[in-house]
Amino acid sequence: MVNHTMRDYIRHFVLPGFLFSLVSLKASGEVLATTVGYYEENGEKITIECSLMGAGALRYPPKARKYKYVGEVIVGFSIGADGKVVDPVILESQPPGIFERSALKYVRSWRYAPPEHEGNNVKVDDVAVRIAFQPGR
Repeated sequence: MVNHTMRDYIRHFVLPGFLFSLVSLKASGEVLATTVGYYEENGEKITIECSLMGAGALRYPPKARKYKYVGEVIVGFSIGADGKVVDPVILESQPPGIFERSALKYVRSWRYAPPEHEGNNVKVDDVAVRIAFQPGR
């Protein structure tokens, strides 16, 4: 069960526009997806769009496949100035205890184009994505 604080986080940071689906990679260097996070400068939060450039394979857990579990995980993280995912955490998971490890490993494999603000690479915080797990995918 998600506590009230986590629901507020998800409502304010995930639902308004941070969810995305990965699209297939058709050509080298193509943007797989765009997510939004925040960079803070002088106490002001600045919205930064971040382009996902590479991702490893999503591993469907064998036990979940055997029992045909369907679920989703919401993962929150930061994106470093070098484009690497920093400190991913599980924000919500349904059903709990099945897909978390696979989702974290998957998100850690992602590489973004280095986020920029006014020509400088910056660290972006408060990024969240929803990862769906379905046996036939």
